[in-house]
Amino acid sequence: MFFLFVACTSTKFTVWKDETYQGPPKKILVINMFKDSSIRGLFQDEMVKALKEHKVDAVTKHTVLPPDQVVYNSEAIAAQAKEVGADTVLITKPAGFSEHSYLNTRTDVYDMKTNKLISFVSAETKRPMSFTDLEGYYNYVPSYVKDLVNKLSKAGLF
Repeated sequence: MFFLFVACTSTKFTVWKDETYQGPPKKILVINMFKDSSIRGLFQDEMVKALKEHKVDAVTKHTVLPPDQVVYNSEAIAAQAKEVGADTVLITKPAGFSEHSYLNTRTDVYDMKTNKLISFVSAETKRPMSFTDLEGYYNYVPSYVKDLVNKLSKAGLF
């Protein structure tokens, strides 16, 4: 098992990867579970862009379902992955806010052949004051996603 704890600007990442995983992924279905559909879409699009910069084929959930539809059911997610030919699913969800103005997220990566968790990234991010509005998220998400994908790459996922 591999753990990495890194402070990057105002984000602290904890990364775990199953060392028995025989990758790399061929195609990743990217899913985000934030409530706001515009933030979900932005996050998914930025994630696909960052993965492709690492030469990883990826597709967003909103290519399969409408962007305003969030799916929490594992069978439905597996069906979506199969429909787009993804062998891996990456799901990011909010993990709460702390009293010290931190936004916490968790990103889980699943191998669809084995239905196993192969990696996760927990992130605690100091929120800028503008995070109370959507503009704060739009300004922050691209750099956050690049950092997250870089952490997964350094952990050896792809």
